[in-house]
Amino acid sequence: MGVGGISATLTHPDYNCLILMYDNESYANTDIQLSGSTPWGAHTTFSPPGRMKRIMHHRWKKNMAGMMAAGHPTCRYVATICMSYGLQGMNAMRKALSIGGPTFVHSLDPCPKGWDYDPYLSHEMGELAVTTGVWPLYEVENGVLKLTGKTQQLADRKIRRLPVRDYLLKQGRFAHFTKDDIDYFQSKVDEMWTKWIVPGVIPFFRSEAELDADAPAAD
Repeated sequence: MGVGGISATLTHPDYNCLILMYDNESYANTDIQLSGSTPWGAHTTFSPPGRMKRIMHHRWKKNMAGMMAAGHPTCRYVATICMSYGLQGMNAMRKALSIGGPTFVHSLDPCPKGWDYDPYLSHEMGELAVTTGVWPLYEVENGVLKLTGKTQQLADRKIRRLPVRDYLLKQGRFAHFTKDDIDYFQSKVDEMWTKWIVPGVIPFFRSEAELDADAPAAD
């Protein structure tokens, strides 16, 4: 919703503004309805699982920050954040407000009601979204991409990605998932990290030769 207006704004280099996308992955003010940001398979009021058809939502989450960065070369700064990592989030906001020109920040914000979990777990939910690789943290400043925070550590293999089940099974909106559903979700996240040109950012596949070159050697 509103993508056309956002896109038009980001094409104007004379506009000194920040567009902050607050993303709780649903239309929450109208009772948790399905949106383009809703993850695959999630239970919403528009995609309730049933006995005949368990998975009602078959679309993958829209890659908004990647779209804004790739399609708007006049946009001075694009970033993804999650305030479970507050310092990184505040630094991104400060840069977006001070760099001048149009900027865009996409913030993932866990929602206890929409995601169906105890509010006490909100901070942990944000951390798990990042450490499972579901929500990559990065910034694009004047066309230069930089992975940030835990995402940079994951890409450098300094830390291991956690399995997505650790994230999904803490949320009631995925309570209907079977093992096959979790495995499929994991395969899509793995694809982001092993086949995309830039992990979690640019959804174009690398060539088979590049994939083979990056594959770890056999023991």
